[in-house]
Amino acid sequence: MTNPVAGAALGALDETGVTAVGVRPAGEVTAAVGERRYLHAGPPLGGEGMVGPLRGALIGALMLEGEADSPEAAARILDRGDLELASCHDNGGVGAMAGVVTPSIPVVVMETDGGSRAFSPLNEGLGKALRFGSYDPATLDRLRWLGAVAGPTLHAALGAVGGLDMVDLWAEGLRRGDECHNRNVASSAAVLARLAPAIVAAADRQDAVDVLSYIGANPHFFLALSIAGGKAVSDVVHRSGDPGVVTAMSSNGASLGIRVSGAGDRWFLTKSLIGEPKLFEGYTPADASPVLGDSFIAETVGLGAFALSASPAIASFVGGDPLTASERVEELRGICRGTSSRFLIPAEGFRGTPIGIDVHKVVATGVTPLANAGLAHREAGRGQVGACLLRLPPAPFAEAVAFLDA
Repeated sequence: MTNPVAGAALGALDETGVTAVGVRPAGEVTAAVGERRYLHAGPPLGGEGMVGPLRGALIGALMLEGEADSPEAAARILDRGDLELASCHDNGGVGAMAGVVTPSIPVVVMETDGGSRAFSPLNEGLGKALRFGSYDPATLDRLRWLGAVAGPTLHAALGAVGGLDMVDLWAEGLRRGDECHNRNVASSAAVLARLAPAIVAAADRQDAVDVLSYIGANPHFFLALSIAGGKAVSDVVHRSGDPGVVTAMSSNGASLGIRVSGAGDRWFLTKSLIGEPKLFEGYTPADASPVLGDSFIAETVGLGAFALSASPAIASFVGGDPLTASERVEELRGICRGTSSRFLIPAEGFRGTPIGIDVHKVVATGVTPLANAGLAHREAGRGQVGACLLRLPPAPFAEAVAFLDA
């Protein structure tokens, strides 16, 4: 008998519309956060403990929410186990790097054309940031400003323009040299251009100047929109009833996991890695924490490393060779179910990016997905040390195939 949902996952990846509809405090968006109840990136934490950047981010989060008045007091809360933690992915959201979400942190809200929602924290900007495990006063002050000024202003601006069509922004980003994961220069500029008049209309003069400056100085501003939009699309795929397509790849720094359509909420796990690092001057691989974050969601929808040949400049940040990027993308085509009709790569004659990572094809070919990622210092509070290209380990894909076949 013909499977009535065969092809539904690929259709969802290639047809789902998604719109950025607002920016709100996370406590207004999800019931999963509350008093001493936060979210983090990656699969749920197990008995392996937490890496330094995540611990640092949670220390900062406790201070941000007024639960602790010093890093030492926050550390004691963590050590006593007095903080309830859950995975962003398991609660409709995603977070870059440590991905910590607390009630007051402003999140970008996405809505699909089917009415489902997803969210991700606003990107803080360059330098030390909570997502890299920093918790110094400047980091916390910036988060407070994001919640008090930038978030409400952006929410009003998005409402004024009727939201932002993410498919349109992703497609234009690829045409302008972004891969919409770790290179977002053109896409951030496009958002700034679309929202600038509404921002000026929504805020007083100084707040408008500050918000425009924050976006203009942050080439990764678009990342929060991109991964929140990717999460919204991938959740539609996950609910499609068409089994075997990867709908999440993420890491909490200790364990790296994937979710697959047809396997419910189950995670398939392996140990997190550092990948092929490209480090900032003065750092060595020994300084880097294994990768963490939910931003590999970009790769699951056909962006990031799956659009590597659209963005030659990304090599200067994550490594690799722009001259061989098309070969890498071609290799990834062999583990995917189809080609995007929306995400087109100019350097490949406007051929679509590969979409629909199929766990059976991964196991059959021995080729695992490629992703790019930022790298944080392994010690809490030290910030970012570089970025990397990561070839995901084969174990979780083999486990997923065995589960589905059983």
